[in-house]
Amino acid sequence: MNMELIVWLFPVIFMLHDFEEIIFVKVWRERYQQERSLSKMKKKPFDHFQSTASFSIGVEIIFIILSAVSLFSVILNSFFIWYGLLFAIISHFVIAHIRMTVQFRHYTPGVFTSVIFLPVTIYLLYMATKLLNYDLTEIIFSCLSGIFILVIVFYTLINLEGILDRGLTQYSKRK
Repeated sequence: MNMELIVWLFPVIFMLHDFEEIIFVKVWRERYQQERSLSKMKKKPFDHFQSTASFSIGVEIIFIILSAVSLFSVILNSFFIWYGLLFAIISHFVIAHIRMTVQFRHYTPGVFTSVIFLPVTIYLLYMATKLLNYDLTEIIFSCLSGIFILVIVFYTLINLEGILDRGLTQYSKRK
């Protein structure tokens, strides 16, 4: 397996994972409305969700970022940010989906693809580590950088979701 193939599998895996969320989150919130309201979880699953359209815009922005990082990583033969973002997505699978599903005690959108892709992405990270020959300091700094970037992107998009939803609603009412 070469580095270019590993790099381009990342945005593909991300989109397949997010298709599950895009397709299911609205109907899931309707189905589990009572369970969500009774849950004692501090942060309830998909509290930030406004609409499928605004959520999809956020997914599109993340996909563009991951694709751009993948493209520039291949062109520049520099995988430091890409490596960290892959680690951050692996962490997202575990923390945001698997842990949330266990705490909520019901299916949550994104958990199926998280469980399916977790071993795949861990293997891709392992192969990338072997091919890139990063030392421990580079691995740690890259992973911390990827988590930092993804957290900022996620929280920015969560905060923008309401604005995007209002903008889409206004657009639909214009004649």
